[in-house]
Amino acid sequence: MLLTGGFPEAFLNPDEAQRLLNDRLDLVVRDDSRDLTRISSWRGVADLVELLRDRVGNPVKYDTLARDLRISPPTVRSWIELLEKLYIVFLLPPYSSRLSRSIRKEKRVFFFDCAAAYDDTQGAQLENLVACCLLKHIQFRKDTTGENWDLFYLRDKEKREVDFVVTLNRRVYSLIEVKKSDGAISNSLRYYTDRLKPKESIQLVLQLDRAREKDGIKTLPLGKWLESLG
Repeated sequence: MLLTGGFPEAFLNPDEAQRLLNDRLDLVVRDDSRDLTRISSWRGVADLVELLRDRVGNPVKYDTLARDLRISPPTVRSWIELLEKLYIVFLLPPYSSRLSRSIRKEKRVFFFDCAAAYDDTQGAQLENLVACCLLKHIQFRKDTTGENWDLFYLRDKEKREVDFVVTLNRRVYSLIEVKKSDGAISNSLRYYTDRLKPKESIQLVLQLDRAREKDGIKTLPLGKWLESLG
């Protein structure tokens, strides 16, 4: 899925995955955006998609994107809302115990196709893959149980970060950090595990020799854990 994304045609034809990804993005942006809006030229939206592919997992800065595209910040905001409606991207809000503070802070951008990220090291693609799987899982739980699950990220003024926060009824249920190969537990994950007292704290590692647990934090192989969500 890191190499091909989760869409069936690309997944089943890995040698054609990159071409199929680009063709699908072009088709959706060119045809569907024109059908749903009064945008006269789809090229600007396509350029925005390209910029976002290089910013996966990062906060959306409307002013910076507007400057790069030579348009206004409100136009950038409306175009990103369009991309959300087209199921190209989704935005992840920051966690705060106060909802109003969470709404005001910058959201991070992810693609529904986790292979869309421009990423030489696979770090952004890996984070995007986990984001997609968690979003799918909590939406399934909402639909089948009626429980109020939500997904956030966490970052404070001291720049301590945790990749994902899963909440149940606005209470922290899971803290999840994603790593490619480093098995050392994140200091930020330690800090917020002690502070927020979640039901579970997990560090997912793509390349991990063995699972272990220390100080209430589990270090687990990423692939097996994502498989268990099913």
